[in-house]
Amino acid sequence: MQSLTDVQNTAFMAIGPSRIAALSLLALSQGQSDSADTEPKAVLDLSVQRLNAAYAMLGSGLDELLEECRYSLPEPLEAKRKACRQVLQPLHKAISKSEQDVLQQLRAIPGLSDLCLFQLEPVISDFLKDMVHNLREAQQLREVQREENMRTTIANAESVGRNIKFISFNASIEAARIGDMGKGFAVIATEIRDLSGKTQTLLEEISSYLKH
Repeated sequence: MQSLTDVQNTAFMAIGPSRIAALSLLALSQGQSDSADTEPKAVLDLSVQRLNAAYAMLGSGLDELLEECRYSLPEPLEAKRKACRQVLQPLHKAISKSEQDVLQQLRAIPGLSDLCLFQLEPVISDFLKDMVHNLREAQQLREVQREENMRTTIANAESVGRNIKFISFNASIEAARIGDMGKGFAVIATEIRDLSGKTQTLLEEISSYLKH
């Protein structure tokens, strides 16, 4: 199972590039190019790919990753995610058309320049910032809780080990009382006691690693 840190990185890498993709599409729709050496079709294809990836991640993609980690975003952050989907929707709708119509569809978007230059970037960036912060804190909390659970489990195992050692010690005494008939049982009890001691030592070592 992925950690929330893995989800954070995957989502960030899918959503973040949508900002530069939107600017690239704006430049192409205005007949501009970022570099004379770059083919407009290559820029268009890459920008379309990035926007599609971001739109998908902001929808079911992120839901699936979070569900796998058994985590859900808090309501304020969920609202910001929906805002990202909403601000990307006009661009996503335009690039979903056939390739030859993409630039024409982009030019038909009302306020395209304002959308790409002033609306999309702050909304996406704000969500990414809060998402990273939220998932990082949630993962740290999970790690702390996991360590506490491990310490509790080890403590319980140590207690069981001590009880087994005590029982085996008593069994050795009882075996000694019945003389020759109890010799075989005494050997087994001694082995159990030794094994219990080794197990307890190992658990104590593991516990000491967790405390550092």
